[in-house]
Amino acid sequence: PDFPTQRFTDRGVTVNVPRGWRKAVGGVYVDFTDPQDPGRRVRILSEPSRAESTRFMEIAESGLRRAKTCAKPYARVQLRTGVTLVDRPAAELEYTCGAGEKMRHGVWRAVVSNGRAYSFYLTTPEHRFAESRGIFEEMVRSFALTAAG
Repeated sequence: PDFPTQRFTDRGVTVNVPRGWRKAVGGVYVDFTDPQDPGRRVRILSEPSRAESTRFMEIAESGLRRAKTCAKPYARVQLRTGVTLVDRPAAELEYTCGAGEKMRHGVWRAVVSNGRAYSFYLTTPEHRFAESRGIFEEMVRSFALTAAG
């Protein structure tokens, strides 16, 4: 990648994230936020799921539509199937929230293994999405399951 990375290993996964970003831990997730731009963040999640990857992303999308952190209007850019993560079928949701100067752009990929959904996303102000996309691509490239999967 064209940015410095650090290896994150926890919650059954290992993945590269931007070095120096601030870590915050929540229930089923861990966030890394750009200290120079709090609007740029990646989130890594591990949660129980009986759904397959595409259905998991549809359920996640339903949550985004209702989330206070995703301003209206919500818009799906695309829900991609036929993608993989750790050589397994995965799904990827690209979306926007809000409008004008406050518009956000995100991309989220998930894989389900042995009753758990492992996923991560990048969310950023719309005007920084293109330059930030490489962060997400590095996460896809470096992602591995460490739990029995």
